[in-house]
Amino acid sequence: MGACSLQSFRITVQVNSETGRPRRIAAAVRVGIQSLEPALTSDLLSILRQPAAQQPDWEDDAQIHSVRQTLTGRPGLVGETDVRTLRRGLAQVSAGAAELIQAGDCAEDPGECGEADVARRIAVLDLLAGAMERLGRRPVVRVGRIAGQFAKPRSRPTEYVGGIELPVYRGHLVNGPKPVAEERRPDPLRLVTGYLAASEIMGHLDRHRAAHPRVPVWTSHEALVLDYELPLVRRTESGDLLLTSTHWPWIGERTRQVDGAHVALLAKVVNPVAVKVGPDIDPAELIELCLRLDPDRTPGRLTLIIRMGADTIAERLPALVRAVRSAGHPVVWLNDPMHGNTVVTERGYKTRYVRTLRREVAAFRAVLAEAGEHPGGVHLETTPDQVTECVFDTWEADRVGEVYTSFCDPRLTVEQALLVLAAWDAEVAPDAWTAAEAGSGSAHQATGGQST
Repeated sequence: MGACSLQSFRITVQVNSETGRPRRIAAAVRVGIQSLEPALTSDLLSILRQPAAQQPDWEDDAQIHSVRQTLTGRPGLVGETDVRTLRRGLAQVSAGAAELIQAGDCAEDPGECGEADVARRIAVLDLLAGAMERLGRRPVVRVGRIAGQFAKPRSRPTEYVGGIELPVYRGHLVNGPKPVAEERRPDPLRLVTGYLAASEIMGHLDRHRAAHPRVPVWTSHEALVLDYELPLVRRTESGDLLLTSTHWPWIGERTRQVDGAHVALLAKVVNPVAVKVGPDIDPAELIELCLRLDPDRTPGRLTLIIRMGADTIAERLPALVRAVRSAGHPVVWLNDPMHGNTVVTERGYKTRYVRTLRREVAAFRAVLAEAGEHPGGVHLETTPDQVTECVFDTWEADRVGEVYTSFCDPRLTVEQALLVLAAWDAEVAPDAWTAAEAGSGSAHQATGGQST
């Protein structure tokens, strides 16, 4: 697993004597987290009866009910004060007074929740934020894909491994990555494991925030598995609903249905929220989403994470920007150049080419500038490790897979992420890097500094 010991917790599991399967779980967690009233009422549970895409097919209804009750009784992971502080920071981004970097693992490993693991990810965010500050000459809000990015939507429910059809890996919150049937079975107890890991990570981040109050790192993840998110909704003293699983939840491209459960949940909470926006959405549908998630048109409430692909964004984004502007929603415009530019190499590895990512970032900035809107920042999938999951361009495709440790999609190394962020400078063309310079930022680092 990793360096996470979870020594701060005590877990008690009751086992069904007939089947040997766990049927009830109780967990004692570290003290000191703000205590708020659980809000898992029948009204909130009714969200589960709405259309909900990408949900696990749990086998044991009694067990998932028990896990929901366990999570309902646990302390929230974030507090109202911090959430409102982040929301004010995002309002500064929407006003053009600040910028934003959101980065971290594609799919987190809950085993990597130790202090050293968290420190390495904070260091990546600090480096990227520093680069953005130099380019944009504005303060940068730091947000990690951290402390809860344990679940992944997938394009298909099963895959074939060695000729055997298996359920696809959906993140450690649902099942395991090993291609064996038992590991791929959705296990409700993983929701508690994810909560415990997220709580330990939050503890490390809380201490970092206390020591570095001017550059706090906030948490975010895709609010995907409703059986995890709903039990962690709490009612504040003022009567508002707060999603305490993370500071900043987002809705993915595959779960952003206007009449769906994910939109219904995030429409109810006071957290700042975000939604991924792909190339197939039309302006009318986007405005419907904005009205559901930001009916009061409040700065800092809603972020639109644009993930369209380098070859599509210049054509599709302008109409959306015009529509949102006309409707009066003061959104944060964020670019995710990762998810619209994933390709598969001849050897079967998913990868992303840094040059292509740079083109999307540059096009995003150009569209927003032409419309008179503020480009708020960038959303990246990154790792502090020296991997070869992404490469600079097609001529390096054979290198993909030499060091490939991602559980799901390919991530950028720190050097590659900095190359992508260099395109944030409006005065630098996205293809300004020569092949030699690209090699020093990707192939060179992947070989530990040896010549290639």
